[in-house]
Amino acid sequence: MSDLRPASDFARNFGVKSLIYGPPGSGKTPVMNTAPRPVLLACEPGLLSMRNSKVPTFEAYDGQKVDEFFAWVFGSNEIKNFDTIGVDSTSQMAELYLQAANKTNKHGLAAYGEMARNTLKHLEMLYFMQQKHTYLIAKQEIKTENNITMKRPYFPGQQLPVEVPHKYDCILQLDIQNVPGMGQLQAFRCRGSIDVVARNRTGTLNEYEPPNFGLLVQKAMQ
Repeated sequence: MSDLRPASDFARNFGVKSLIYGPPGSGKTPVMNTAPRPVLLACEPGLLSMRNSKVPTFEAYDGQKVDEFFAWVFGSNEIKNFDTIGVDSTSQMAELYLQAANKTNKHGLAAYGEMARNTLKHLEMLYFMQQKHTYLIAKQEIKTENNITMKRPYFPGQQLPVEVPHKYDCILQLDIQNVPGMGQLQAFRCRGSIDVVARNRTGTLNEYEPPNFGLLVQKAMQ
């Protein structure tokens, strides 16, 4: 009995774990400026949209540098200075690991397996990291299955598209949305439909939320 605590304690301890995706130019990266005390891992060049941003950012354009960043995240006391871990983008992070794996594996399936292991080892540890929110950006994929065209987060291979979205509490599509009663606005879509992958396990978010991650965190943690 002494080890039992209210379930709400555990929920709040782990923060808001979010995966954000959308088409190019939808504003995914600049929304990091609204996150609570953020730090950003940039896995691809082209941060022009952040040209006026003060968000502390680490560049990593190969798997070794990505590993260096996460070794710091999971092993340094300095991470206590940050509340939100951002990655731009997790899709590109996986591609960097795939490029490295292709150099050492003759068989394509082995390369994809190595890529998935290297990507998931960081994303799984982020998921279980206490006192931290995540703002993990992914590219958008439009895929047709059984005559249904669906927008969803993109990851290379077959394993990551299934396992990564399953782990995160909030899958948010950021785009110009048709918000009922307000017209077309940039917004997070927080509930899925037959043609859009989205969800939130909080039960506190509306179908559409403003593109402010700090406000979204406050609402999700209520």
